[in-house]
Amino acid sequence: MEIIVLLDDLEDEIKNAKRMPLTSKSLIDVDYFLEKLDRIRAVLPEEIKTAIKIIDERDRIFEDARRESKYILDDTRFQAAKLISDDEITKSASQVAEEMISKSKALSQEIREGANQYAVELLTYLEKVLNESLKSVEQGLQELNEWTPKT
Repeated sequence: MEIIVLLDDLEDEIKNAKRMPLTSKSLIDVDYFLEKLDRIRAVLPEEIKTAIKIIDERDRIFEDARRESKYILDDTRFQAAKLISDDEITKSASQVAEEMISKSKALSQEIREGANQYAVELLTYLEKVLNESLKSVEQGLQELNEWTPKT
């Protein structure tokens, strides 16, 4: 940055200027100072333009970084929500599966109890029929024995 060099030159000129005796005033080369000030006026607009370009570029980089960070943050939030949603779906599916298994077990137990009850009733009826048939057979044998002559 040329302007800094020019200002440093002016500062050095002031520091190294001869002092007037018995005063705090210094002798400076007016033409040298005017030449340096003209050069500063010429360089200053270019230096300002360069600084503005640098600031604009910095602002653009910051904006790009802000957009990128927003995108990353939004994507991270989306992924987190998806994982939470997937986890909730999994939990919900597990809960539904557990309920179905529980209902199936209850229905299976009910069917088994019903089948056992039916079997008991059927076997009880069969026992009754067989007992009556056995009594009829025994009675038939007894009657035959009574009718049969004894020799």
